[in-house]
Amino acid sequence: MSIRYIRHTNRPPCSDDLSNAHQNILSTLQTEARHVQNQRAKSRTGSVYVGITGAAMMAHHLSTHPLPGLAPADLLTFADARLADALNLSPTSLSSPKSGSHSSFLETAVGIATLILIRAMESASTAELENGVVTNITCLGDSWTACAQLVRSATKLVASEDRWRDADDDSGCEVLYGRAGLLYALLRLRDASRRATNAKFNASESDLETTVSALSSDDTILLLVQSIIRRGEAGAAAYAAELAGRIPAPPPLMWSWYGKRYIGAAHGVAGILHILLLCPAHIIRPYMGSILRTVEWLIGCQDAHGNWPSAAPRLSDYDGTTSSGKELVQWCHGASGVLLLLCTVLRCATPASPAALLEKVITSVQAAAALVYRHGLLAKGIGLCHGVAGSVFALIAVSDVLDRARSADNNKIKGVISNGAPRGDGGSYYLVRAVHLAQLAAGHKSLITRGEMRVPDHPWSLYEGLAGMCCAWAEVLRRLGAEEGRQFERSGMPGFDDVEGDSWASW
Repeated sequence: MSIRYIRHTNRPPCSDDLSNAHQNILSTLQTEARHVQNQRAKSRTGSVYVGITGAAMMAHHLSTHPLPGLAPADLLTFADARLADALNLSPTSLSSPKSGSHSSFLETAVGIATLILIRAMESASTAELENGVVTNITCLGDSWTACAQLVRSATKLVASEDRWRDADDDSGCEVLYGRAGLLYALLRLRDASRRATNAKFNASESDLETTVSALSSDDTILLLVQSIIRRGEAGAAAYAAELAGRIPAPPPLMWSWYGKRYIGAAHGVAGILHILLLCPAHIIRPYMGSILRTVEWLIGCQDAHGNWPSAAPRLSDYDGTTSSGKELVQWCHGASGVLLLLCTVLRCATPASPAALLEKVITSVQAAAALVYRHGLLAKGIGLCHGVAGSVFALIAVSDVLDRARSADNNKIKGVISNGAPRGDGGSYYLVRAVHLAQLAAGHKSLITRGEMRVPDHPWSLYEGLAGMCCAWAEVLRRLGAEEGRQFERSGMPGFDDVEGDSWASW
């Protein structure tokens, strides 16, 4: 088996070294963000995942957290130009999905449409704001109307499939291609609509605001949630039957993708549950019991090293005749993606949360985070999906919940971690590990030259390449420069963990 990660010292920077790390990462980000902007994608795809729309999303992401040498207005101008390029790739750039199984934000035209609608909303609602970050998006014309129609048709397609096709089919719900990916798009639109609540719109802009609000309404989001849950229940019943009662508590939710029951964030249970938990509390609350029991089952699948197999255990695994591979430590498959889900579960915890489950989640997070730090300098590259950026975002998420809890007063999570958490780190135990991986990734060119790291197929893209790492560097810098006690709602991973909702479900 080839080595999937690059060994490092496992010695994160101490507090005295963080200033140098900050400057190194900032300098690298300034240079590499310009490199991404100067590249013309060879790919003829406009997808967010590896296409030119991903570069637009990177620029938009960077514009929301102003950093020296990265002017928000310039970044937004670039983002709008790339979105216009995506529209002009082919006559089918805004083709409506033909199946709910292929209607996601990351891999279909839904992503292009969603980002154009968000930019249209921002342009209309920021005209009178004091920061002066207003850009001319005439390059996008009135394309927002076609974009709205595309998203609307995608949600209608899901509804029609549930009525007229086999609604008990447990496939096509994953994040990368399927219904959970479409649900993410609706949640991003809802976030944009929420931010524009107090804006002053003229007559034409009011049509835009009304349209986006309707696209992301409670009814529309509930439709997607119910479709995903219903299919998950059907999949769980089929999975339990396959296991023939060999395990005492099979999960109440399970999905498949092309016949395989994946666990990870891209195609599997962890990613789907994560997106469901980003939904407004009043919509997802009726399903929290099933979600939490599935999370508990997921924790039970974790191995002694802190990782998860790519797929759910089969009957032969329980018989001991086969062994599912557990060597992948990535966002798409393995601990990095599952960590983002578990950190979202911890964000939803309250003083009334069952102590036993809370302790299970925290113990699982600590084991997985230790593994991601050790094995997170991935040989496949620096992207989000199966590269270092995914590892960095996983550790950022852990830092946001556990480092913050360690330094907080009257925090229930603090009580659980107090006996086993490392001390003497100034409340930044996991953050400095994210910083370390981010700093190591700044030397990616040397790693490639030495043959330790591969060049991905799409080296400038968001999910395979440099654009995704730029977003990770920016989030690391954001936390290094944050005021003490600052709380972050999400890790900020674009396309997966960057929705700031109006209310979160609790347990």
